Amino acid sequence: MFHLRKVASMGRCQSETCENGMSIIELLVAMTVLTVGMLGSMIMVLTGMQSNSRNKNDTSAVVLDQEILEKFATLKNYPKTGTANIYDCALNGSNLHLASLVQAANPGAGAILYTAGTAPTPAQVGDVDWTQPTPTLATATTTGYAMQYRTCNNDIYEVRWNVMEVSPNPTSRISLLTVSSRQLAAQAGGSGMLFAVPTTLRTLIEN
Repeated sequence: MFHLRKVASMGRCQSETCENGMSIIELLVAMTVLTVGMLGSMIMVLTGMQSNSRNKNDTSAVVLDQEILEKFATLKNYPKTGTANIYDCALNGSNLHLASLVQAANPGAGAILYTAGTAPTPAQVGDVDWTQPTPTLATATTTGYAMQYRTCNNDIYEVRWNVMEVSPNPTSRISLLTVSSRQLAAQAGGSGMLFAVPTTLRTLIEN
């Protein structure tokens, strides 16, 4: 009797083994789903890091543009024929840049601007054309309409500007100052993490 009961019990267990545990196929499916989910999460993390990097670059560039605009706008008896002293956070060598203030009639003096015929979009007309060669860099010994500005975070930004005479009226001379900057590391489009478009600001300066 005991032998028959044991055999019956063994037969019941053998018929139910297909429902116990996890098969190799089920394990592979579970691992595939987990891998896809992790890849999706990694893409979100990388996208967030790229966005943060671009925001940081844009913020620093805008602050740098504003510094140049304010420096030029506070000068008295504009237009000028000389230079403005701009200092950065360079620790080695000189941190002085002799920024040229000399203006010219349209298309202005200094960095080349987009025109209606060269701008990729109508909204970019009047912006600094970064596809053109860099103007002469302003250093402690050379005057220029561009500079490589080192921030206190040790990032280097290239800054370009254009000074255009808008109204030559002797009693109310108006100049248009266009300033654009971009982190040097962001100029190579191959790095999505660092890539950022140039920022451009303008202001009218009246004598």
